[in-house]
Amino acid sequence: MSNIDEIKENIDTDYLSEYLGEKFAEELEFTDYNIQILKISMDDLKSESYDSIEHVEYVENEDWEKLKSLVSEEEVKAIKDDFKEDVENYDVNTNSIYKAILYCNEEYVWSATTYSED
Repeated sequence: MSNIDEIKENIDTDYLSEYLGEKFAEELEFTDYNIQILKISMDDLKSESYDSIEHVEYVENEDWEKLKSLVSEEEVKAIKDDFKEDVENYDVNTNSIYKAILYCNEEYVWSATTYSED
């Protein structure tokens, strides 16, 4: 188990989901982007100090090449799979799905997804 996994067991991930959704994912609906990559320090993650979350980059819908420049190919595959699942679950197209994805030390921590009705 990684340090990140251990930390996730000890923090309020429901609150983290809500925070990422409200502060980051929802704002994407009013941009040309569908994904926002974020980062947080290990200390801030442990202490749940989310005000220190930093924006890394925005990614347009299905711009997998740009995403590959920011995260591993394995992460890109997982994000693609999430989008497919979201399309089925929310019954919307990928243009209507917005994700904020948080990393710590280049390791996935958590994400929040929102969508708009077509």
